Amino acid sequence: MKAKLLYIVLFFGLMFSGCGHSEEPIPDVRVDFYIYLGQAQFASLQNPGGWCYVTGGYNGIFVYNFDCSTYYAYDRACPASPKHTALIYNEQTHCLFHSDTVKNCDSQYNVLLQGAVQSGSSKYPLKRYYVRKDGEKLHIVNESYYLD
Repeated sequence: MKAKLLYIVLFFGLMFSGCGHSEEPIPDVRVDFYIYLGQAQFASLQNPGGWCYVTGGYNGIFVYNFDCSTYYAYDRACPASPKHTALIYNEQTHCLFHSDTVKNCDSQYNVLLQGAVQSGSSKYPLKRYYVRKDGEKLHIVNESYYLD
């Protein structure tokens, strides 16, 4: 009888051990818009290393020009604590971070390494969006909504 009870407890323990844990800590919101590189507010994106912030996503979006054919777009929400203020970019370290790590997220995320955690306590990388260049425009979409 004790063995049977132990198996039942183990079964339900294993079954529910993953409940409440999200693989994606930043809520999924629809992202589907275009950036026209010829517009003045996006002039920085015409050169490698150029970047800008745009509205959208869960907490704003950071867009980065890697080499004029590869662009990265990340949500500015910190995966360790998405409700805090938006992350900011440091050009020297190529990281998105919070300047006030006491009140906000203590992690830094490297935009050149697919948003990987560079330092801090976060267990998740940045939320990344698809970017497709078509002539002089960039199409930025959420992965879950992407249709080719």
